[in-house]
Amino acid sequence: MTLFNCKPARRIASGFHPDPTICRAPSGRCFLVNSSFEYFPGLPVYESGDGKHWALVGNAMDRPSQFPCEGMGNSGGIYAPTLRWHDGLFYLIVTNVNKGTMIMTTPDPHQGWSDPLWIKGWPGIDPTLLFDDDGTVYICGNESDQVDQEGHREVPGIYLSRLDVGTGTVLSKRERICGGTTGANPEGPHMYKRDGLYYLMWAEGGTEAGHMENMARSASPTGPYEMCPGNPLITNRSTHLTLQAIGHCDCAGFDEDRTLMVFHGTRNNHEYPAQGWLGRESYAVWFAWKDGWPTLADQSYDVPLLGKGEALEDQVDWITPSLDRAGRFSVADSGDPTASRILVEAAGHDFGLDDGAPMIGTRQTDFRCTFEATLPEPDQLADGQAGLAVYANAGHYMDLSVEPARNGLVHVQVQVHNAGLVSLVGSAELPAGAPIGLEVRGDEMGYAFRASGRDGDHDLGHAPGKVLSFTNAGGFTGILLGVYAHGAGRVTFDPVAYRV
Repeated sequence: MTLFNCKPARRIASGFHPDPTICRAPSGRCFLVNSSFEYFPGLPVYESGDGKHWALVGNAMDRPSQFPCEGMGNSGGIYAPTLRWHDGLFYLIVTNVNKGTMIMTTPDPHQGWSDPLWIKGWPGIDPTLLFDDDGTVYICGNESDQVDQEGHREVPGIYLSRLDVGTGTVLSKRERICGGTTGANPEGPHMYKRDGLYYLMWAEGGTEAGHMENMARSASPTGPYEMCPGNPLITNRSTHLTLQAIGHCDCAGFDEDRTLMVFHGTRNNHEYPAQGWLGRESYAVWFAWKDGWPTLADQSYDVPLLGKGEALEDQVDWITPSLDRAGRFSVADSGDPTASRILVEAAGHDFGLDDGAPMIGTRQTDFRCTFEATLPEPDQLADGQAGLAVYANAGHYMDLSVEPARNGLVHVQVQVHNAGLVSLVGSAELPAGAPIGLEVRGDEMGYAFRASGRDGDHDLGHAPGKVLSFTNAGGFTGILLGVYAHGAGRVTFDPVAYRV
């Protein structure tokens, strides 16, 4: 790679929006869907008329019947969807790693999606669909990690079968059609057809620093496949660019002269080694064609570290880790049109997911941001603690907590939770009997915390964001900024606001 080959990319969904899939409807409008893992509502859907400017439509998975979540842990749940349109219907195929591969459909993404149709006999993750000209439907995806009766696992690679999309029945034996190039973890495949040839795109190298995207083509969907001479089409591996881990591509208008391609990547700060914790975000670029191949070869892309993208910035999308089975969270309008009023029934558990959602929040979409909430009646909490959380997963988070008043004082503190190790960042005692304001300010190095009471503001210190980074916290998601209550009582946060 040479950095002379670096171009700017357009961020279209900021914060935790990985594994983008895109589809263009006959109307010309494009729709985008992302993985959501253990979060609910899930599978966020975006819409654009030009491929540049995007708006949130809603979530394809918005009711419990679509989301079996028993035993779900961190980065479990919903992996790598594919969105396609065929004969009047949108098809959304995706893996719920806690149960299997499923398809949901709708004639209009604005009108909600069906309950899942579960695919029988299709293991693995990252499924995709191809509707061929003769009416045949192909399902394609990764190898399975299941062990057969002889103790063997499938060889890593991309597998293909024929599928009845009406019944969810796999109609042919799984065939391994591609083993990748030289990178680990060939995954996230998509199949297309152009000028009578079948094209296969897939990610490789792992979804971290070695990520890249490759392509091959064949006269038959089962191969043999000819590798693109420009492979990898895109990658930022072994660079110091702000944008890292680019890959997991999908395309709209594949048969056109100018094709829209989306991919994900992470913004990393300028520490050494560089750190990122916002999550894998969605980006869009266009490419042309020459001699039957994209005019991409070892292409790198970069973006500024700070600044807004095209969707879901100041707008919030309230979600919970795991399903709120107990109905503990209620969101309503606040007196401030840019804020919300959130009621929380305190839970008898902490940030673990075994007993349901521990908090409610919205994705952090830029390093520099503010999340704030006021407890107008702190004495609503009878026992335990309530407050704000900066949440990567159940083992890695920061909390700004308020405890019930004792002797006329309310204790507030900031703690960092790092794989079981708990560090105190700062604390203060505020006068009881008055509203308490809580605030966390993000920047490219971490988070600053503040509490406000009748006696003024109390700065509670700054915590490094690297504790929540992918290299430390692990997982496939990003940061959720939200409110919680653990213990006993029904707590009101009003107003609650997120700003970038």
